Amino acid sequence: MRELVKSGVHDYRFWGSLDAINGIKSFQGDDLIKISPLRFRFRGATWVLKDYWPAVLDRTADVLVVHGHPNMPASWLIGIVGRLTGKKVIFWAHGWLKKETPLKSLIRRLHYGLGHRVMTYGERARQLAAATGFPPNRIVPIYNSLDWLTAQAVLEGLGAEGTDMVRQRLGIPREAFVVSCVARLTPICRFDLLIEAIAHLKRRNIEAQVILIGDGPERVKLEELARMSNVNVRFLGAIYEEDLLGAYIFASDVTASPGKIGLSAMHSLMYGTPVVSHDEMDMQMPEIEAVYPGRTGSLFRRNDVNALADALEYWSKAKANREATRLQCRDVIETRYNPVTQARLINDTIDQTLGG
Repeated sequence: MRELVKSGVHDYRFWGSLDAINGIKSFQGDDLIKISPLRFRFRGATWVLKDYWPAVLDRTADVLVVHGHPNMPASWLIGIVGRLTGKKVIFWAHGWLKKETPLKSLIRRLHYGLGHRVMTYGERARQLAAATGFPPNRIVPIYNSLDWLTAQAVLEGLGAEGTDMVRQRLGIPREAFVVSCVARLTPICRFDLLIEAIAHLKRRNIEAQVILIGDGPERVKLEELARMSNVNVRFLGAIYEEDLLGAYIFASDVTASPGKIGLSAMHSLMYGTPVVSHDEMDMQMPEIEAVYPGRTGSLFRRNDVNALADALEYWSKAKANREATRLQCRDVIETRYNPVTQARLINDTIDQTLGG
């Protein structure tokens, strides 16, 4: 949002919920960005949004950029009313994540067909949409990003300090093979599989230290599994300070999220740490497209603990090339997954939609 405002290309106004949802804090706005409040909640599988009509009916608005989701009735209404009032409608959404039944596919095509463009988080969404008959030229991948500018400042300090000193400060042995992840501890992340894979590595005489940053309903079970498996896991709980998060990621040899991975991949690659997750794309998040096997991470056969152990073993043996790997990981962020690039793509999409 800051990059969009700073670009000066268009006059952006922001509307959104200011309430926390499922433990995820919301951005409240700041001196640069004013957010007009909406009300949002889940009602079963339905996403309920309220108080959006002043934005939709604003006669001075030329384009409506809408979080698009077929399960959110407001998304349909905004698309219909937006078109009827002569506005351009752009959906911003995951869009297509996997192959679907004919009925679901039809509903999705009808929904996104209300928009003039659909901005997606990755390239695969365009391929999946085209296979259902949706016009691929109306889909624009804009990828995803975190606060790259802040991370760059943190990274500069970490680089000057050096990996050995950062590890010493964090209480991590200098020569340890460190596997980490920043995520909520939920069943879908499959950190139980990670602990089992680390136990497999021990039987291969490869010692690893696991660092899990985050909290969640699985923590007690995972702590017990680590104890029973005699696996060295540090549970650090939720951390929000970027300088500390960056230090732990920077000091790690690899990030591993066996169940799925999304923004955690961006976070890891920003600090030059490769990513390991599974290879079943229909069960993944779009950010998995940033993982290039052997360069910025590895993809293993889903739910296969031996395959996960093999992928981790690969990176345990790649420590000698750590700095080269760090540069490859950061290059992916610098060329595509950053807010400056994302804002440029959004501005370009609006220009194209307006015909300018």
